[in-house]
Amino acid sequence: MRKIVLPGEKISDEKRFIPYTFLEGNSVYAAVLGMLDEEGRYVPLESVYRPAAEDVVVGIITDSRHSGYDIDLNMPYPGFLSSRETRADFNVGDFVMGVVRVVDEVGNVDLSDVRRLPKGEIISFPSAKIPRLIGKKSSMINMIKEKTGSDVVVGKNGYVWISENDIPLVLRVINTIMQKAHMSGLTDEISKFLDEHKIDKNSVRIGNSIEFTIQK
Repeated sequence: MRKIVLPGEKISDEKRFIPYTFLEGNSVYAAVLGMLDEEGRYVPLESVYRPAAEDVVVGIITDSRHSGYDIDLNMPYPGFLSSRETRADFNVGDFVMGVVRVVDEVGNVDLSDVRRLPKGEIISFPSAKIPRLIGKKSSMINMIKEKTGSDVVVGKNGYVWISENDIPLVLRVINTIMQKAHMSGLTDEISKFLDEHKIDKNSVRIGNSIEFTIQK
């Protein structure tokens, strides 16, 4: 049974480091709204992305100069790709994915292994809920890709790239995951929904509840 945890609520009497928590004495308390899953693990539902080396991220080229490229990573400051880290030429507005190479002491991010993504859409998704979108051993995201015929790249920074195949259907599914990330049985619900809509995908429309920021 999943349990919603409010900020300030105690989640463990074992003194240990858990992201988005704080210690008082030997007890661990939630710093943000979250939940305890069936195995007693704390999963934050509200958080700001904190970059770490080796994170896979999705971004948008915002500036090009001799030394490299600035990349919007859904953070207060852009990431940077040095010209020494790539042989590719990028244009402002290109969608890309890459790997966080270095994070300095003030949070500036340098990237490596950056490649251009094809035409599609990028949406902003709560970074704390990214694990739910991916699923255990990538089960959720692989199911979405298989049953919609769309390619989807999920960045830990909260940007999600979707190919042009069937954007409305994928958006509908991702919105459901965003709204119900704290609920059990979500994988089965999404699977059933996709099975019901995979024949007549064009009938799916985006409702007013969609709150994504779509980058073009």
